[in-house]
Amino acid sequence: MAGWFVIRGIPITHAMLSPSSSHALRAMSLDAIRGFESAARHLSFTAAAEELCITQSAVSKQVKSLEDALSTVLFLRGGKGLSLTPEGRQLFEAARNSLAQLASAVDRLLAADRVSVSVSTTPSFAALWLAPKLAQFQQMEPAIDVRVDASEARANLEREGLDMAVRLSQVLPDDPAPPHLLQEQALLVAAPEVAARIHAADGILQTPLLVYYDPATRFPWMSWPAWYERLGLKQSAQQPCLYFSQYEHVLTAAVQGAGIAIGRTPLVLPLLRSGQLQVVLPGESVPGLGYRIIISTHSAERPAVQKFRAWLERELALEAIA
Repeated sequence: MAGWFVIRGIPITHAMLSPSSSHALRAMSLDAIRGFESAARHLSFTAAAEELCITQSAVSKQVKSLEDALSTVLFLRGGKGLSLTPEGRQLFEAARNSLAQLASAVDRLLAADRVSVSVSTTPSFAALWLAPKLAQFQQMEPAIDVRVDASEARANLEREGLDMAVRLSQVLPDDPAPPHLLQEQALLVAAPEVAARIHAADGILQTPLLVYYDPATRFPWMSWPAWYERLGLKQSAQQPCLYFSQYEHVLTAAVQGAGIAIGRTPLVLPLLRSGQLQVVLPGESVPGLGYRIIISTHSAERPAVQKFRAWLERELALEAIA
């Protein structure tokens, strides 16, 4: 089809245009239509000029060019401001619909070469480890978009249309599944000014505890009573405690100097490297859960998924060495 455009969803070819309408369309520039549409939407040449980053006189000239091409008045200019004539309202509706369709088509064309990868993981891993590193992946693979689905619930990758998941599970000696990429370690952390006051284990007794509230006791290495027993301490009921249902909030409070927290690697490593947190009682650590990457069957062969998985595996392997 040689040359066509769409009005109200109906394809219009050059052959369907009358000589007069064809001549008028040739005289109507896209910039003039955009200027008219903006002025008609705001009923203000000044607001249209600000939106389009041009002068008010430029908008006025654009509208005048349309009025000359159509031999009709589009705006009534009075003391109370602008108002559309019946012809102006008709052109405004057509211009608004056509510009919206054009913008949608341009967006689709610009996105044609982009692909996306969706990954499911826990909120704490997403916020503390993955999100800070995604800029690095984007620099390496600028054509790949990443969608992070963060939830404590374990997503069904096939049913929910997700490509992969970063999951944590217990590390068992006789586990027939592939080995974990790394096993997290729990250790005590605090802001530098708090850590500087704790020279021995009993220094914890004078420091507020930041507690990850785990009513199901899924993570015994995150339990302060277990840590007190390990360190040979007796907890006092008078010791201040702050409780959090989200682990990332525990570390946020620790960074602000609110007390001492139980850190989990690799989640706490970016904060340790930046100096926002320091290890308290170095050498005291407890092994925790292991990390695995799961790929959905419908995404296993996608190149973008393979690239993101390879990047994740490299980054997690580096954390295991650190």
